[in-house]
Amino acid sequence: MRKPLIGLIGMVLITGCVATASEERSLPQAATLTNPSVQTHAELQQAIASLLGASRVVISDNAFTKYSQEVIERAPHKDANGLLIMGRSTDIPDAVQLLKQGDSCLLQHVQSGKTTTLSQVRCKLEDAQ
Repeated sequence: MRKPLIGLIGMVLITGCVATASEERSLPQAATLTNPSVQTHAELQQAIASLLGASRVVISDNAFTKYSQEVIERAPHKDANGLLIMGRSTDIPDAVQLLKQGDSCLLQHVQSGKTTTLSQVRCKLEDAQ
């Protein structure tokens, strides 16, 4: 009676340890883009706009290719003639980070922690600098 109970307890403990180890491996980690293309660029811009609650976001063609994090600044305000309005902007720039979790690539708004999964983007773990 005791041997089956001890065996069952042992299996539960081992299963718990294995589950914990696999969860640790699947934590999101900083990543960089491996397949930059027109499609991935469009998906990244759309995902960033969605995370920031903006209608449109513009990023460079090489965004996320060297570093996992990008800073997004709000466009300066312009008057009806297209000239910059004088004054100081007090908006804090937003940061977004590309992450890899398992086989998936995620984009996270650093300040809010909101995350979205990317379908077209392929990424690799960021090189330690």
